Amino acid sequence: QFNGGEMRQSSPSPSSDRRRQLRAPGGGFKPIKHGSPEFCGILGERVDPTIPLEKQIWYHGAISRTDAENLLRLCKECSYLVRNSQTSKHDYSLSLKSNQGFMHMKLTKTKEKYILGQNSPPFDSVPEVIHHYTAKKLPIKGAEHLSLLYPVAVRTL
Repeated sequence: QFNGGEMRQSSPSPSSDRRRQLRAPGGGFKPIKHGSPEFCGILGERVDPTIPLEKQIWYHGAISRTDAENLLRLCKECSYLVRNSQTSKHDYSLSLKSNQGFMHMKLTKTKEKYILGQNSPPFDSVPEVIHHYTAKKLPIKGAEHLSLLYPVAVRTL
């Protein structure tokens, strides 16, 4: 017999079992792997700029700034995702976790080119912008020391 409606395999110690659990929104626990959520990216994961934006794992579409921060909260510094801009229909936002918190940078489309913030060179597509800044430091005040290291994948439930 067992209580609480769950069967448990013997685990090495209760503390290591607790480390692999994440508090779910309903207050329960959701098991996760390796102490960090599965949607947080892997260092050095290559961005293929030839794949269209809609098929990139780090493109989250029409999620809010708050939703982006909730996803990034569980991830490491330099984790990032791209979402639709909430203020301009044809633009996007790059949401990034830094050691100071969260940063949201606009990816603006001008004359068929994309620019990150105000100081980046123009790129032909959003994936090209992201690919470029996986290897280069960001041209954004307050994020000059950061690159895009950990893509936050869309969770398919």
